[in-house]
Amino acid sequence: MKRKKRRSRSKADIITGVLYGIFGLLVLAALYGIGRGAYALMGATVGNHYYASLAEKAAPADAVDFALLAKENPEVRAWVRLSDTAINLPVVKTTDNSFYLTHRFDEVKNKLGTPFIDAGNVGDFTDRHTVIYGHALSDGSMFGSLWEYENPNYFARHPEIQLFLPDGTQKTLQVFACSRVDGTRSSIPIAFSSEAEFLAFIDTLNQTSAFTSNIKITASDRIVSFCVVLPDGGEGRLLVSCKLADGAAAVTTLGDTATEELPADISQIPEETPQG
Repeated sequence: MKRKKRRSRSKADIITGVLYGIFGLLVLAALYGIGRGAYALMGATVGNHYYASLAEKAAPADAVDFALLAKENPEVRAWVRLSDTAINLPVVKTTDNSFYLTHRFDEVKNKLGTPFIDAGNVGDFTDRHTVIYGHALSDGSMFGSLWEYENPNYFARHPEIQLFLPDGTQKTLQVFACSRVDGTRSSIPIAFSSEAEFLAFIDTLNQTSAFTSNIKITASDRIVSFCVVLPDGGEGRLLVSCKLADGAAAVTTLGDTATEELPADISQIPEETPQG
């Protein structure tokens, strides 16, 4: 009897040990999930604070201090601002479409990244189509406000975005379309073989837009599109497209670094568009 009792206790101990092991794994998994969530939240908080501070120093009111920005990052190419939103941010350009997905303007690693121009673009907004990628967060930070353009009423209240350039000029980006496109680069062309191909692309944007605009685009115009992920987490991308128009003169310039050009290494551009 004693021997059977010891065997019974041994089996019970094994079962108890297994249960404790499973419980321990569940606890570790829960803690890991909580830790990742806290880390992500902290990363977004730190990143938002950084960009708010940068805007206070470098872009008060209608002035943008590109000399200050260039000291922190010589790859700066523009500054964009959308009134009454968190979009008051620098725009950079480098030779690939991946680095600034995970690095702030000061090149410190952060989940918010930095808005950046497609590596295939020249970077000075002389291309027919310049594409700017950026992360969009559900709390509206970074490019999160661009999701709102799927609401025609939002477009009516925010028809223009300000663009400041290092040469001291200020441009107006006249929003004319908000379209859902496939998540491949081929669906977001930056170069066109002819005027007809360019105008056909404009027609596609207008036909698929969430709203109707009276902005007319001609073959001689240049457009700028902001590319972000879809608000519902779909496979494609959201393009908020604008006509580049002249605006008021900005106050400060980049100085000697304004003429610096970076090579566009097209071979490094992935077929999939960056995850904004």
